[in-house]
Formats: sequence, C-alpha cells, structure tokens
Amino acid sequence: MSELLNRLFRLERGEMPKLLQFGLFGFMLQMGMGVGFSAGDAAFLSNVGADKLPVIFLLIPPVMLLYTGVFSYLLVRHSIGHMVDVTLALLIAGGAALWALLNGEIAPEWHAAVYYGLKLYLAVWYIALYTLFWNFTDSYFDIQDAKRLFPLFAAFCSLGTAAGAMIVSLGAGVIPMPYFMLIWAGIAIATVPVSRMLQARWPQIAESEVDAVDDAGAGKGAFGQLAAVARALRFSPYTLVLAATLFVTLLLTNLAEFQYSTVLEQGRSEAELAALFGQLYAASNIFNLIVCLFVFNRLVTRFGVRNVAFILPLSYFAAFGYFFLHGGTGAALAAFFAYHGVLTSIEYNNQNLLFNAVPSDVKRPLRTVVEGMCEPLASLLAGGFLLLFASRMDMRELSGIGLIVGAALIAIVVFLRQLYPTAMARNMRRGWMNFADRHRAARADAPAAGPGPDDLHLVPGLIAGLGGLPQAGRLDAVAMLGRIGDTETIPQLLAAADTLAPRDRRAIAASLVETGETAIPRLVSALQDRRMPFRARAVAARALAELSYGQLLSQIEGLVHLELREARALLAGAAALEHGGKDACVNDRAVALLARASRERVGAAIDFALEMLALAGLLPTFDLLVVSLHSANPKVRGNAIEAIETGVDYATFQLLRPLLHAQAAPAGDGSGAAAPDLAPLLEDALRAGRPVEALAAAHALHARLAAPAFARIARQALRPGIAPMLRADLRRLLGIAPGHGPALLAVIDALARSRELGGASLDALAALAVRAVAQAGDEAALRLDTAEGPAWVRYRDVDEIAARHADLALVMLKSQDERPYAA
Repeated sequence: MSELLNRLFRLERGEMPKLLQFGLFGFMLQMGMGVGFSAGDAAFLSNVGADKLPVIFLLIPPVMLLYTGVFSYLLVRHSIGHMVDVTLALLIAGGAALWALLNGEIAPEWHAAVYYGLKLYLAVWYIALYTLFWNFTDSYFDIQDAKRLFPLFAAFCSLGTAAGAMIVSLGAGVIPMPYFMLIWAGIAIATVPVSRMLQARWPQIAESEVDAVDDAGAGKGAFGQLAAVARALRFSPYTLVLAATLFVTLLLTNLAEFQYSTVLEQGRSEAELAALFGQLYAASNIFNLIVCLFVFNRLVTRFGVRNVAFILPLSYFAAFGYFFLHGGTGAALAAFFAYHGVLTSIEYNNQNLLFNAVPSDVKRPLRTVVEGMCEPLASLLAGGFLLLFASRMDMRELSGIGLIVGAALIAIVVFLRQLYPTAMARNMRRGWMNFADRHRAARADAPAAGPGPDDLHLVPGLIAGLGGLPQAGRLDAVAMLGRIGDTETIPQLLAAADTLAPRDRRAIAASLVETGETAIPRLVSALQDRRMPFRARAVAARALAELSYGQLLSQIEGLVHLELREARALLAGAAALEHGGKDACVNDRAVALLARASRERVGAAIDFALEMLALAGLLPTFDLLVVSLHSANPKVRGNAIEAIETGVDYATFQLLRPLLHAQAAPAGDGSGAAAPDLAPLLEDALRAGRPVEALAAAHALHARLAAPAFARIARQALRPGIAPMLRADLRRLLGIAPGHGPALLAVIDALARSRELGGASLDALAALAVRAVAQAGDEAALRLDTAEGPAWVRYRDVDEIAARHADLALVMLKSQDERPYAA
C-alpha cells in the first residue's frame, strides 16, 4: 500500500512521515483560518455591509505596513521557527480577545468599529499565515522536493480550510458567532505541539553554501539582507515584474471580493450568510484539494511554470466578463471560485515556483517584503477607487474596469513569461559562483576596519560622552555609533541628541539611517513617546522618513492631532498660570517662568507638528516655514500661515489656528475673573518631569506649601531617570544637599531678564544656567545679579551653548543689530 501511495504522489522512500507532519501543520493553520474567515466574513457583511469593504481596503495598508516591517525585522533577527511560535501565541490571544469582545455588550457607537477591527484582523492573518507557512516550509525543502511536495502541502491547507468552513456551516445555526473565534484559538493551541515537533525533528536547509557558512545569512544582518532586497528589485527585471504581477492580481482580487460580497449579502441574515460562506469555502477548498493532489503537478509538467501563470489572469478575465454580460448570483459564484479556488490552488502554488527565479540569496526576505507590500498597496488603490466611484457606478461598469485590468495582467504575465528563463539562468550562475566562492566566504569572517557590531561595549560610553566632546569629536563618535548599529541604544542616543547642535542631530539621523531597517521599530516607538523631547522625536522622524516612508506616513496624522490637542490644553494652562501668578501667596517669578515655559512648549509642539507635516510632503521646506512663522513682520508671518492653511486638511488647520494666533497675541490680564487654583497645575508640571517646567513648579510649590506637604510631593518627583539639574535642585529644596550660590531657577530667571540673552528659549537658558558659577574666575564672563546673589557665566560657555541652540544664537545676533530679523 505504501509503495502505491509513493508512486501515486511521487514520494521517495521514507518521505511519507515528513509529508504528513508538515501537511498536518498546514492543515491546522488553515482550519483555524477557515473557521475565522467563514464566521468573520458573515459577521462583517451582516453588521456593516459590503458597501463598506472599500474602507477596509483603505485601512489594510497601514496595518500591513506595520506588520511587514515588524515581521521582516524579526525574521532577520530571529529564526523562522521562533516566528511560528510568536504567531501561534498571537492567534491564541487574538481569538480569545475577539470572543470576549464580541460576546460582550458593545456600545452602539463602537458597534461598526468592532466589526471593522474583526475584518482587518482576518485580512492580516490571511496574508500573514500564508507567508509564514511557506517561508517556514521552504526552509526545510530544496527546489526539487518543493516541486513534488508543495502542491501536496497546499492540498492539506485546502483540506484544512474546507474543514474549518464546514465547522462554521454546520454549526452556524446553533453556535453564536463569537464562539467561532474561541474555536480558532483552540485550534491554534492544538497546533503548538505540531510546530515544536517539526522544529525538533527536521533540520532546516540553508539557501546556499554561503548561507550555510554564515548561519542562513545572519552574518549580513538585517540591513545587509534588506539592502540586498532593494538591489534585487532595482536590478532584477524579473523580480520587479513578478512584484507587478502580484500587485495587479491583488487589485483584481479586491474588486472580485467587493462584487461577489455585494451580490451575496442581499436578502440574507448573519446566520444564513455564515452557512452560505461555510458551504462556499468548503466547496472551493474541496476543489483546491483535488487540483493540488491530482491536477497542478500535471499542469506544470505539461505546460511549464511560466505558462501556468496565465490561468488565473484568464480566470479573472472570464469572471468579470460573466459579470459584464449577465451579472447575478452565477457571476458572484464565478468570482468567488476564481478568488478562493483558482487563486489558492493554482496561482499560489505557481508563485511558490516563480519565486525560485528571484535572486536566491534574498529569496526569503524578498518574498516577505513583496507579499507584505503588494497587498497593502493594492488594497489602498482598490479601496480608494471603490470608495470614490463605487456608489456612482453599477456592477456592469465595475466589471468593465475589471476586464481592462484583467487584460493588463495578461500583458504583464506575457512579459514575466519572457523573463523567467533568463532569471533562472542567472540564479544558476549565481549558484556556481557561490559554490566556487564558498571557501573564500568562510574565511571572510574577519571584521572590517573601523568599529562594527563587535564593538557594542563601546556604545554606552560614546553616548554618555557626546555632550562633552568638541564638535569634530561628536561627529566622529556619531559616525562610529552608526557603524556599530546597536538598535537597543537608539532611545538613549535620541535623548542625547536633544542637547546637541543641529549639525550633530542631522549626523545622528544619518547614522540611524545607516543602521538600517532594524532601527524602524525603535524609531517608531521613539516618535510616539511623548516623554521624549521634541527635538529627539524629530530626529527619529527624519531617520524613519529615509528608512520607511510608509511607516512615517501611517503615524503622522494621529501624532500631529494628538500633539496639537495637548498643546491647546497646555496653552489654557499657561493662561491660568499667568492670571493666578499675581496671587501674593505664591512665588510670582517661578509661576511666571512656568507660564513662559508652557507657552514655549506650545511653540515647540507647533514646530514639531509642522516638521511632521513637511516630512509628509504637505508643507514647503520646514526651516523656511518656521523662520517665517516666527518673523516679526506681519506679512511674512501671514504668508506662512496661509501656506499652512493651503497645505493641510481642514481638521488639522482647525487645531492649528488658535495656536498660531495665540503665539502672536499677548496674554490677557484675566481681569474680571477669579484667580484659579494653581496647585493642580503646579503638581502636574512637577510630576511631568520636563526639566524647566518641573523646576519652576517645584519652587512655586515650595513657596506655597508647608514643609511636610512639599516634602511629600517633591520626594515623589525624585524618581529614577529625571534630569540631573532637576534632581539636584529638588534635593536642595528638601535640604538633603547643601546649596552653594544662587539656586538654578534664580540663575535662569536672571538670564531670562537679561537684555542680551533673555529672548532665547528657557531650555537654552537652563543649559547656560547649569554652567554658572558663584565665584568670578579668570576667564571673561557675564555677571548675573540674581535674587540670591551674583553668578557668572563664561562667554566661552555662552558660545558653546549657542552652537547647540539656534534660538540663543539668533538672539545674540539680534542683540548686536537693531534691524528686524525674520527670527
């Protein structure tokens, strides 16, 4: 019997256990997917409707861009087996969370959002599980085995999807929809031991001899591998055309899903839709099972890989032709089977073979990037089109567009067919060269001249010492950090960037770009971290714009709106401080400085928001815009505001408008209104820990509160990680450390009242105040008469701080010239 099965399925002796175990893994992954898709699609169509599918198509890109970035990063940093473990854990947690959410009481205002989230969850896993399974399986089989066995694995996957769909079809009448999500989580739990067994029993196969030497490309690192992917897309016409084929295929798939969903949802309840989709998924996957087991190998053998690539384009062309000529349920079923039948059983299997012609040294990361990017871009284009035009077009007109795009896909496949042999030949030559060079590659393990990843131990010291180095030394140190490429210390490097000169910050951004795409998760995290200074977050944004512009764009709108809303609240707080600061029982100067710091933070938030919008391409050059916005010339400032209003959307400008005009308007005197209670504002400012604001708040509270009450609040603020100057001043106010000379806030206040320097930001003045001494030295210095005695700041220190704070440099320049300056 075993010999008969071996001959029937073209198996080699002893190969059956490996086939069955990997097949079981694919079966269980896809069974869960079948359960989730059948139930989830029905729930979405019943509760939201097919007319909202274009919105899903538009939401998929940012979600998939994030997933692709994270998955690509993790795939290079960790083994594919580890990624399987993480994915199964996410499926278990996600299924349980969806069950709890959908089984609970959903507020009416959140009803649609929950089902949008469910549909997005399904869309992500549809792509992610497919890519994960084939990347995992591909690492255990060579090309010859793959041509024999991959269709059989696809058959197991189809059988799993059919089984999952049948569970939904048979249980839809008695099992509430949320419980199918819990069933999916249970299937994922049962898949874990299968995955662990595969990883323990079967050895992975390296892509080439060189990969075997350097542990599957680990020696290249994330940046090296992803740079190779970029080179492949740039210099390999076949790779580019293959990506175009996948992109246009997915455009047609989105259009087909929209059309069949629109037809099939009409006149059916959620339970009826669940039963119908269960039957359709089961039927299509039984078709897939038959094709994978008995048809696909024969098609490839008879017609070749590049000719089989025509089957799906012709199937879509026929389905849209059916819609164009007749429409109705028959056309919807044809589109459904083109998508869930032909695409799955023939096209996906053929793509597994087509990917063998891409450069072999980057096949796995290239596949992850191409598949992860084509789907979001296709969804974006299809969703945008349908959202704008679907309501104005009938099914026949949409089908006509499908016919045109289908014809374009056929033309692209013609081009792909011509490039395939040449690409395969190049891969073979590359294999010969790898064979010849493998010993040289094995010996090429000595580090290159100059610091690299082996010098990670140097990083903390380099970052800690940046501020004390001369500029040339800082630039050298930043370049060294870029070559080392330690992503774990990116937050510390960004924090250090806040205190450095603009030229240093540009160099840090460049060094982060040099680190490569492994830096993307840390950069995204820093960009979103509101505890980070604005200058540090701007450095992260500039680096992210170079490494992953799509990632940056996906963050900008929400980030800008959040910062502008917070800035409006901060502006209201500043007004309250300016009014309440006239209360005799508080330290007027401390409150006044806190109000000024709050207004300056509003200005910094505006600048940060404008820089983000400029990076997104919505505004002109950021530097010119900010200089114009801070101009004393009303015309120049008015032109800047007009440029902003013209460039951004209405909602964003409505958030910006009061802030822009508040910057130019003087603060009101608050006459006619009672002085507000400042204690909550002061305590919030101290807890926030932003150095100048917290420092001013601490002094205001010290003057206002009894010693025990102040000590309780101040000790809570003495937490790890606060700025050294704030820690030292709090210890002085608490009496823990002795004071020598004027308090730091008194020096800042004297600098703020200085004619030469007072116009600079309080951040710059605080950096100067830290350098102040209580005794005059031999060097030329600026004398400051504070309320607590004299202090001196060396002119050399003023020049050094001015080199790092452009606002201080401009104030110094303006103090020497009475003509109006743009700044």
